Amino acid sequence: MPDRTVEYQDEQGRLFVIRAPADLVQMQDALEQRHHQFIITHWEELAAASLSGYRQAGEGVLIISEASPPSSKALQTSFAIHRLAYATPEALSILQEGLQVLHWLSDQLEQYDPQHTILLLFATAGEPRAYAVDGDPPPPQALRFVQAINN
Repeated sequence: MPDRTVEYQDEQGRLFVIRAPADLVQMQDALEQRHHQFIITHWEELAAASLSGYRQAGEGVLIISEASPPSSKALQTSFAIHRLAYATPEALSILQEGLQVLHWLSDQLEQYDPQHTILLLFATAGEPRAYAVDGDPPPPQALRFVQAINN
């Protein structure tokens, strides 16, 4: 299945290359733009979680789902909560086989290098969206960075 690629450079000069399935009907819509912004904003954490999942379970995909934000009168503004899970190819096969995005992810799983690329599946209310992302810093450096700030 062919890819389409978008490149971004953030304010710090870091480069991000985001690939997605080329034949999806909803290409480059507002939802995908939000996903791209989320990836760039949370790159270190996503790359660290992906590499940690790989080291523990082998090749796989980081699944991102949105949870309902807490409702509290003490909070002036609400905020988004995202849940992360790591799924191996076996776990993905349990999902609906007819989803094009899962076929694309299966192809990516056969050829990606977890030292450089993370595979993401956004579990949205509509059809899930998948991305393969290379970013700066690469996953091993991102993992060291996240571990350092958490110690």
